[in-house]
Order: sequence, then structure tokens, then C-alpha cells
Amino acid sequence: MSYKIIILGGGMVGSAIARDLKETGYTVSVADIDTGVQQFVESFDIDYLNLNFSDSRAVGKSVNNFDLVIGAVPGFMGFDILKTVLESKKNIVDISFMQENSRDLFAVAQKNGVIAITDAGVAPGLSNLVFGKKLSEYDRLDTAKCYVGGLPQNPQPPWFYKSVFSPIDVIEEYIRPARIVDKGHKVSKPAMTDLESIEFNNIGMLNAFNSDGLRSLLDMPIPNMVEKTLRFPGHIQKIISIRDKGLFEIDKIEKTAKSLIKDWKSDEGDYDQTIMKLEFIGIINGERISKIYNLVDYYDQENHISSMARTTGYTCTAVANILLENRFTKTGVYNLETLGSDDEIVQNIMQYLAQRNVQFDKKI
Repeated sequence: MSYKIIILGGGMVGSAIARDLKETGYTVSVADIDTGVQQFVESFDIDYLNLNFSDSRAVGKSVNNFDLVIGAVPGFMGFDILKTVLESKKNIVDISFMQENSRDLFAVAQKNGVIAITDAGVAPGLSNLVFGKKLSEYDRLDTAKCYVGGLPQNPQPPWFYKSVFSPIDVIEEYIRPARIVDKGHKVSKPAMTDLESIEFNNIGMLNAFNSDGLRSLLDMPIPNMVEKTLRFPGHIQKIISIRDKGLFEIDKIEKTAKSLIKDWKSDEGDYDQTIMKLEFIGIINGERISKIYNLVDYYDQENHISSMARTTGYTCTAVANILLENRFTKTGVYNLETLGSDDEIVQNIMQYLAQRNVQFDKKI
């Protein structure tokens, strides 16, 4: 059966999701208010639908004739879009970096007999899947850390950075308070705090700082957890300087955001890379065991797909296949750590990613 899938959002990641699902054999449509998306997606035989995401009635109507919805809108739109799709009685896999707690819509999903898998990107997303898997493997998991960043392969001053997903969501990482777990207690810290330096093979020294990426992982029974964003040295120092000058205040942030978005726009030849390091420490069979997982992925020059779109998008499409193949059938709103305890699902997702050359190196 050729399922019909609609992707809400045809940006860098949304279009990569659409292309991957199309190549898998599904009937795919992309909805976006930006008509510039149309020519690009139609070149891959993907249908285009002009849609204003702020019109909830139009969104609800647009998803009616599809078997599955993919949410790939900027975070500030994510929660309302998710609610509309669930009320339209459609399953959805969502990558939106929404500030709200998607699980607040659990009852809405159950009432309508549908499934939502949210935060289904690389981090949050793939990282959550591994967190859930490790929790099931350790007798006692004491510490879990995630370091992740989408970075240019050839960083240039003054920013040493180019935007590899929604620039608005990048700025959110710099202003949204970061929630971590310390000795069993949930703690909120300002973003960009606890700066540390980490050396990566073949990449060099990177800065890591607190960001609000744990999200649903905060409720896992792991007493010490942190998520940090990675950047090349020099970048976050400039961002902190901007913040300290008050340029992220309510009356100035719109102008600041427009300036940063312009400065961070990728040019042709600005190839990116995705770097993720996951660390776990705990007890297995009475022994204290440390496990480290490293993922480094690069821009696909042959198909002109960014690494961030690959790692985020292909995780999303792997999860979409899980739902379409009825491998996960519990109604409600879930995140990928929920799937992590199911060995068959984890193996299926990892194999799907490995076929697209997205995979971890493991060290114990």
C-alpha cells in the first residue's frame, strides 16, 4: 500500500524528509506558505500545497486526506499545529523545537485515537532513543550527558558558525533557560552557562554550554543529566556579549534576530557537519561501566542535503516508518525514549539510519 504523507514545513529539514519518504515509495506532499518551496519539491515529483500555518482550520482541512502527518515547522508554531493535527484524528511525527510540553496533549491524542511522536529529530530525538535504550541496559544508570552541535566544516570569523536549521530556533537555544538534573533534582540554569572545552578527533577543540535539550528526558529516573550545545571557540563568546549588551531584551530581540539570521545564512559551499557525543555512567552486574557514543556526520554533496537535515530528517522518517508499519500502536503523545526499551524498534531505527550512513562509534 502506498501511504499518503504530508509534511508541514518545507524548509531545509522538511524538504529532506519529503525526499527520503518519496524515495522510499510513499506519496508525499509538502505544505508551506513560502511559494519558493514549490519549485524545489516539485522537481522531485513531490506535490506542493500553499498553506498558512496560523490558520488552524486550514491546517486541519489540509491533513484530512493523508495517512500520516510530519510536523516540521519552527518551534513557536509547533504546539498549536500538533494540537490541530491530533484533533483532526491524524497520527503525527514531529520535529518542532516547541517550548511547550507536547505531552500536555496526551489526553487529546487518546481521545481521538491517534499517536504523536514528538521531538523526533537528532537531539532531541535520536539522543532520547539512546537514553531510553541505555536506561533499560544498566542496572542503575547514574549519569547521562549529551553534547551536540550542527557546525560548519570550515568555520570562518567573525561567527565561526552558519545556521543549519531554523535560525529562530537557534536563537531560542541562546535565550531559553536550560533545565538539567543534578543529584536527583531538576535545576534551571541560564542558557550558555557552565562553559567547557571538549576535544574531538579530526575536528579540534569545541566549546560546550548548557542548553534546554533534555526536555522530556527530565522525567527519566537518572539522577544526573545534562545537554550541552557545541560551538567552535569564539562563537558563544560573541553571543554572550550580545546578551550582556541587552540585545536579547524584548524590545530589541527582533532586530537582533534579523541581523543574526542574515549573518548566519549559508552560502553555496558552506558544508556543515553534525557532532554528537553521548556519555553514560552506571552499574551493570555490580561493575561501574562507562559507555560513550560518538556520531559525526557530514554534508551530502552528491544530493545537496545538509548534515543537520540528514541526521534530523532521517531520524524522523525512520520513526514515520515505525508508525506506518504498525510497530508502535499505543495512542497518546510520546518521545523517543519511550521507544528505547523496545529492542526491535531501536534496531529498526538504527539500521534505517545506517543505510543512510548515519551511525555511532561506541566506546566502553
